[in-house]
Amino acid sequence: MIKPLCPVTVFRKYTLLSFLLFIIITFNSLAQIFMKAAALYSIEYSVFGVFNIWLLAAVVCLGVSFLFWQAALRQKPVSFLHPFCSLVYVIVPALSVLFFKETITLKYAAGICCIITGLCITSVSVRPPDSGCQEDPAC
Repeated sequence: MIKPLCPVTVFRKYTLLSFLLFIIITFNSLAQIFMKAAALYSIEYSVFGVFNIWLLAAVVCLGVSFLFWQAALRQKPVSFLHPFCSLVYVIVPALSVLFFKETITLKYAAGICCIITGLCITSVSVRPPDSGCQEDPAC
């Protein structure tokens, strides 16, 4: 039996896992934006002309994301969790439009739609009727 589990359903069902994924995706996205800011504003926002505040923020965000990723891996297999990380490829362009006034072409927007569709497709769980799984998409 095939039971589709779109991201919205998964996020409602698994509160702790939802929280972990939210933190992972948010901090990964922020790290990308901070790295862009570090590249753009390396001179203005550096300490003593050497140390870049934006780069430090990116490293901290990646560190936080890593710690939460480890906690998430204790909950579910990587094959279930990793597709959700593709949401970073949806969020970062939106943030880059907001903060850096970058543009998104129609082709790029279509690619983002493909990512979201792919996430829904990879969230489909296939399990035999008497597998003993109790609504666990990782079974």
